[in-house]
Amino acid sequence: MRRDLRTAQRQGMLSWPFLPSAIVVLLLAGCTIGGVPKRPSWKNATGAEQYERLMWQAIRDKDWNDAEYHLAPTFVGVTPSGQALDRAAWIAHWKSVQLKDFSLAEVSVQPQGADMVVTYIFQGSGNLSAPAASGAGLRVVSVWQQIKHGWLLTTTAMTPLAPMQK
Repeated sequence: MRRDLRTAQRQGMLSWPFLPSAIVVLLLAGCTIGGVPKRPSWKNATGAEQYERLMWQAIRDKDWNDAEYHLAPTFVGVTPSGQALDRAAWIAHWKSVQLKDFSLAEVSVQPQGADMVVTYIFQGSGNLSAPAASGAGLRVVSVWQQIKHGWLLTTTAMTPLAPMQK
């Protein structure tokens, strides 16, 4: 094998400038093989949109430990009626709502340093408050902050959308 390599080098068959290109191609191919997880979890989520969906799933499934664990200690949430709530009050609010199902539309994720700003339209079903139950949905803005061991939700604000005029 070594003799074949030396022979190839002498004959100009192996070119060292080729090596960095080959390494780059292999690295890029390796990045695309894994793909997006079929069932995102808090441990394998690949972006802020998935974290946002996981938070809503935790609320829907009444997994209050997961929901609270991923809220920053200084979390502030603004309800559709304009009420600002701290972390404990936010969890208490959603415990009283009994969210049955939800969907997110028009999701946009914007990096902001170590933070990610996520905006979207939220539609939910359950015993939602009047502004949330209007049928038009809620415009939501959330900020996720990267920390040493993952991501924390630091802020969420919800604004009712006006129903479509016919």
